[in-house]
Parts: sequence; structure tokens; C-alpha cells
Amino acid sequence: MGLWSWKTQPNSRAQRKFIELILDRTGKYANWDPPSEIQIGSYGRIDKDTGNLNVEGNIYSDNFKQFLIEAGINPESDEHHAKDCPDESEFKTWSKNVKCVDMNTDAQAGVPGIAAASIKGSWEVKKGTTGAVLLMNNPRMRHITPDVLGKLASIKLLQSMHLVTKVFYCPAFSLYLSDTSGEKISMALLASAPVVEPVGSLEAKASFKWWTSTQTGLARHGCKKEHVFTPLYELLHVRQPRNRRSSPSPERTGEQLWTVPPVPWAPLGEDGTEVPVYINDGTDSSEPEDE
Repeated sequence: MGLWSWKTQPNSRAQRKFIELILDRTGKYANWDPPSEIQIGSYGRIDKDTGNLNVEGNIYSDNFKQFLIEAGINPESDEHHAKDCPDESEFKTWSKNVKCVDMNTDAQAGVPGIAAASIKGSWEVKKGTTGAVLLMNNPRMRHITPDVLGKLASIKLLQSMHLVTKVFYCPAFSLYLSDTSGEKISMALLASAPVVEPVGSLEAKASFKWWTSTQTGLARHGCKKEHVFTPLYELLHVRQPRNRRSSPSPERTGEQLWTVPPVPWAPLGEDGTEVPVYINDGTDSSEPEDE
């Protein structure tokens, strides 16, 4: 394969490749555009061409109240409201073909504040493959409780949809998608001098900015003071009953009634293009499966 760059490829190729790599590692969907909020309780389908979630509704909308009542949920109570988990200090994940290596802060001595960076790291991508890295500073997870998910699974409308059941919010994120050159990259969230808040506030807060050494891959960053970015979310759909003559599975309840939907496209090559899937036409699909 000749030299290529994500910058010369359609954006949807990079987006779908990043989503696929992060899903494979975390079981959760990445949001390629973290400033665009993914809202908890949204339902819809993943767009095959872009990887975006095409939202068709939300369980917290007025239009959905009757469905909640029929599922045994009182919409006037807070039973079904999403719950916030305590903030974590950081979240780091990277895909297959990427390894985390020691960061040589001496080599980055010219980068002010890197030694004291709140979140930092170095990664090396295996040459000839594409890798992804996702970092979140001070993430906070919002989720729908298992008991509520068990009741929502009975709603027929949701049985043909994907539901956003967890969302990660953070004030700073960094995402990286490599090409196949085998790049070694470093990333860090650097603090600058404290900024005095407007009159009426006695607190001075440090502002932050991302630094990265990448030369060939795609990198996207964001920094704010509030939890406004949603780089990662859990998407589930209701499990379909098995049509097999095997022994019945133990009865599932709550979150067990749901499963992670696969991406709606064929496996992607390193450059984000779909790899052709060949089907053996000589196989007789009418043959019974082995028990």
C-alpha cells in the first residue's frame, strides 16, 4: 500500500475507524465530535456511512411518558432518572496494535509544565497498522440503573432501537488516530498560570491546554472548565430471543436483557475502507446447526 494520510481521506473513514477501534477495546462507542453532546436516554441507530448516532427520540421526552407508564415506570418520579457517578481522576484507553511506553520527560524538557501535567503518556503504534488513543481528564459517568433498564426492555419501540445507557462527561479530552507509519506519540494536559475569575468570585482557576508530539496522525482536543464534552458512551439494544433447540438459558434480568450492538458496516482495513467479505455460495444454509 502506498503512502497515504487521513487528511487526504474522507472524514467518515477516519471517524468509523476510530469508533471501531475504541469499541473493540472498551465495548463502548466513541463520539468523534465530543463538543456535540450525546444525551443519556437517547435512542436511534448508528449511521452506516458516518458512525454517528442518528437520534430518533429520548426516554425523558414528554412524548415517551406513555411508554414509561406501560412499562411500570412512574414518569413523575425520579425512578428512571440517570444517576451520576463520582468523578474519576482520569481515563485512558488505547486500541490493539498500540502499546503504552515510558514517557521521556527529559526529551520533552522544552515543553513548559510537562513534568507536572495532570494527565500524560506516550504510545507507540505497530508499523503497518492503525491505532487509536482516547484520554479524558476528570471524567464523570452518567448512567441508567439496571432496574430501569429491565423495565425499558419490555417497550416494543426500544426493541428495534439502540439506547444510550451511559455517557462519560469531562472538561478535557484528547483523541488520536494514527496512520500506518508506526508513529510514537506523546500527549499531555498542561496547566497554565491561574486565571482570576470575574468580580464576585475569590477563586482563581488554572486554565489548561493539550500538547501533542504527533506529526502524521489525526489528533483532536478540547479543554473547558466544566464537564461539557462527551467523548464516550454506552449504546445497548435489547437481546433477541434464541431460536435454537438447545437448553434454555437462565432467565436474564435488568441490564442482562441488553447487549452491545455491533457496528453496521463490514470490517475496516487500516485506511478505513471496508474489507470485502466473501461468502461461500456452496454452503447450504438449510442444513441444521450442530447442537
